[in-house]
Amino acid sequence: MNSSPHRAACNRAALAGLMVPIVASLATWALAGSVVRAMLAVTVSTILNLPSPLAGGMVMQGVVRVRWMRWERTFDADRSLSEAVAGYFLLSGLTLAGFFVAAPLLGALLRWVGPFRTGLDEVLTLGAVVLLVAVGMGVHRAEVSLSSLRSRLEKEGTQVGPEELARVMKRLTELARPDGGFGHVGGIGARTVGLHEHLDAEALLRLVSERGLPGAAELHARCLSYLLTRAEPEGGFSTYPSGLARVQYTVQALEALRGRIDEPSIERHRAALRACRRENGRFGRSATAPASDEATQWALQTLGTAGRPLP
Repeated sequence: MNSSPHRAACNRAALAGLMVPIVASLATWALAGSVVRAMLAVTVSTILNLPSPLAGGMVMQGVVRVRWMRWERTFDADRSLSEAVAGYFLLSGLTLAGFFVAAPLLGALLRWVGPFRTGLDEVLTLGAVVLLVAVGMGVHRAEVSLSSLRSRLEKEGTQVGPEELARVMKRLTELARPDGGFGHVGGIGARTVGLHEHLDAEALLRLVSERGLPGAAELHARCLSYLLTRAEPEGGFSTYPSGLARVQYTVQALEALRGRIDEPSIERHRAALRACRRENGRFGRSATAPASDEATQWALQTLGTAGRPLP
């Protein structure tokens, strides 16, 4: 959230979203009929929510992608205060959606079951908790960090052996989506691939393709075709569809798509970059964000340097 024009409001909205499970816990207590049953219901529902089957989301550079079952929407904190508040509140609350749906229901079910038989219900509940923890650990396997993988391979360069490249290719194949996108989706995240991951995948695919790995060129072509579809209609590229163009992702996408887009499209994307320039000549990450050194460095890669006037 650094350099967001609504940073404080976003933080307050996220905190408000975290109050949702507290309200759910109080409702569970009332429905369960006793503190012991409420605690059991809260414990089980928390573990049940580990895979977050109902909802979730992701935020990168202030662009929030919120998911509720099959519904998804993009909220851009740089676009307006209302989107900043709504996006961060929903992301914070809905990520715990499984909890605040399951806890009161389990509390009501425990009350309906009737009085506990001495020791038996506690033993059965403990066994269920242990089983659910094991299932949750299996579901939450460590994700591959494409950014870290890209940094390591670019640093090692030609020293990367064929076996390591084959492992990279295997991981990227596993992350390939039917629509051509590459990245982690589902779980506690959005079902739309974040452009930050897709751009890292593109760089990795370009590397393995240049080294001649079988199938890499075809995957790279699919990756670039999908990247073309993620351009915003007004120009530029955002983390998620319908967000404001972000300087870093626009520069990276233009570099990746060099030779694949026509001059009018290039000019439209460059105009989106110029819209991020502030009066002092520096750039913000988006058209409304305050200037930052990082965004300025990215923009100058495409628009010019101190020795050349900006177009």
